[in-house]
Amino acid sequence: MYLAYPRHLNRGVKKDFYIYKCLREIHRLCQEELLDKHYGEILLILNTPGSLEHFMVHTDPDKIRFIFNRILEHIMRYARRGSIEFGYKLGKEDKLSFYVYEPSGMSTESVHSGKKPEAEATLLSEIDEVLSGLGGRAWTERSITGDKAFRFTLDIIPPGHRRNEDTNKPQPISYPDWKRKTILVVDDVRTNLLLLEGFLIPTKARVISVNNGLKAVNAVKKDPSINFVLMDVRMPVLDGYEATRRIKRIKPWLPVVAISAYPGSAESEKWKQAGCDAFLGKPLNSSELILTIEGLFKKVSMKA
Repeated sequence: MYLAYPRHLNRGVKKDFYIYKCLREIHRLCQEELLDKHYGEILLILNTPGSLEHFMVHTDPDKIRFIFNRILEHIMRYARRGSIEFGYKLGKEDKLSFYVYEPSGMSTESVHSGKKPEAEATLLSEIDEVLSGLGGRAWTERSITGDKAFRFTLDIIPPGHRRNEDTNKPQPISYPDWKRKTILVVDDVRTNLLLLEGFLIPTKARVISVNNGLKAVNAVKKDPSINFVLMDVRMPVLDGYEATRRIKRIKPWLPVVAISAYPGSAESEKWKQAGCDAFLGKPLNSSELILTIEGLFKKVSMKA
């Protein structure tokens, strides 16, 4: 399973992707590797926050895979039984914090055990090299109980932050002037709110952000200036379906666009039944979002 650092990773290709799906694939492949090598006494655990299963970023997934594969390969080289847990969480200062736990109780019967400190130092140096273009760093730490953790961080770049590969400058988009418009954005993931707000800043629209459906309904009740709603699907307190139904009962003319990580006919049918005016799947494309909103604004003005 050992992977030498491929130099082509230095060039890197950043794209929008779901962190959870990337780690789930790593877990599947490593689990197959354990079975192939008859390491049946090693338990591999993927532990991620449920609220972040649909968390998207714009970075290099190949580098993420390489780092996790190298850390897991390193641990499994020196161990024959025990449990290995890995996952991620939102860290401080808008960084993603990844970890791989190697419990102190893990048996280390490998003949390579004497070379482990040297191999670990080489591994961290290698990971730092991979992270050099992603705004992160790697380190190890040991808890008071003796458990060791390999950790690394990445800067959070919201999805949709695509850049021209030649100039490294954002590709130009023609934005309408919505300085007289107020758009309500509803999503329980902070980085998704930041992403949508970022998409809308060039339009000069006033943006109101809330993190659940009930707050969205209350905002529509209290603020008559709201002209448009961008609604996420799965949220705490009140989900997007019910929030849309209540909003449409209050203001039937108010456009509501559904935003979901679950594209498909079944999902779009639910939104139609809830009264939604349009449906957009994640990861979002800024041009498609702006065109959808502009089209619905024109539709409402024609009816007025």
